[in-house]
Amino acid sequence: MCGIWAYLGQGASLMVSKMAPWLIHRGQEGFSYVCIHNGTLLRVSDPTPLESSLCIGHARYSTSGPYGIELQPVILGDLALVFNGTVANYKELKIRLREMGINVNSNYDALVLAYYLRNLLSRLSIDDAVNEVFKTIKGGYSILALWGNSLIAIRDPWGLRPLVMGINNGGVAFASETSALEALGIKWVEVKPGNALVLSSGGERLLNGPRVRRMYCALEYIYFQRPDSVFNGISIYNARRRLGLALAKKETYEIDEVSPIPETARTAAQAYANAIGRPLNELIVKNRFMGRGFIRPPKDRNIELYSVIKEGVVGKSVALIDDSIIRGDTLRRIIPKVKAAGAKAIHVRVASPPVRYPCFMGMDFPSRRELIAHGKSISEVKATLGLDSLMYLTVDELKEAIGTVELCTACFTGEYPFNVDISELEGDFTGDR
Repeated sequence: MCGIWAYLGQGASLMVSKMAPWLIHRGQEGFSYVCIHNGTLLRVSDPTPLESSLCIGHARYSTSGPYGIELQPVILGDLALVFNGTVANYKELKIRLREMGINVNSNYDALVLAYYLRNLLSRLSIDDAVNEVFKTIKGGYSILALWGNSLIAIRDPWGLRPLVMGINNGGVAFASETSALEALGIKWVEVKPGNALVLSSGGERLLNGPRVRRMYCALEYIYFQRPDSVFNGISIYNARRRLGLALAKKETYEIDEVSPIPETARTAAQAYANAIGRPLNELIVKNRFMGRGFIRPPKDRNIELYSVIKEGVVGKSVALIDDSIIRGDTLRRIIPKVKAAGAKAIHVRVASPPVRYPCFMGMDFPSRRELIAHGKSISEVKATLGLDSLMYLTVDELKEAIGTVELCTACFTGEYPFNVDISELEGDFTGDR
């Protein structure tokens, strides 16, 4: 999962720099830009000094390739590309390229994608190249690419990954989330799944890809997006409130205090606390200068991010609300601290189902062995974490709360948008990491 953004129009370099802070939550390993400057593609870490009318930006969250090193945009000759998601069949694309005499000695899917797209664009019209992307690539993806004087924007046909477009004083902006545009006063529309737009000084045109079953990523609603964003017409804030209310309906324990696990669970925790009539207090304090814990590279996940307000938990039956439990790293660090602070009982409430299967569409948990709930019952997860009680939502409760049945729930159910050999893909995405 990454943040991508672009601007076509006067003052592009300034606009992409303004959009960046609103998308850094989607990628913390580094960010970079490419602008067209004096007719050439130029990579910069700060685009503001440049005179440019077309720039793209990227905030890196690794789902393949080395952590924190392979910063996008990828530049290959006259192509520059930024990409949010995962190309599940990147090895198949490498074989296609090899058959045409192009050897890509990397398992970084964005680099493979760039070589693949550049090869298509060099042989075909832009329209035919985009159609070939839709036909051959499996995975969740939103792509922004510079080719010649054109900006190409593509969203996967399942709608797994987000992409929005806005118009601003004659310029055109793209971003991973609506909040990045709304914060700058730019009116936006979501790019529809399976759509591509080609924009240049000569105008714009819309390309339609194949019609498949929509499967919007559930974790975009649960965790990844900002609460002030909209995804597929659904307010993230409202969806998270409903997730919290769904948890409250199931509550059977006596709760004294409610606290969110910062940051993303706060909205669900507020709704849950109001519904059960108990106070909501920030009893878990996060070092907000350290960024998001879940999307950190493995070597950085042991950094202490949280402390506990002892006065708030001592002698209390505390409900801790979390958006999801993936690896369990956060709770393994927090729960002992809450116990040491003197809590009478610790009840964890999770605003999603148990994550038991890997993701190959844009999240960095590509193996079953790293998932705390894989192969375990809820009672076994509870025992592993040392809790007094543990409650999740079911998949049906999740869909009802979010407000759509068109969700990708593969990480909960093992039912993917396309045919997947889990064992094979686990090797493809963990072998060199």
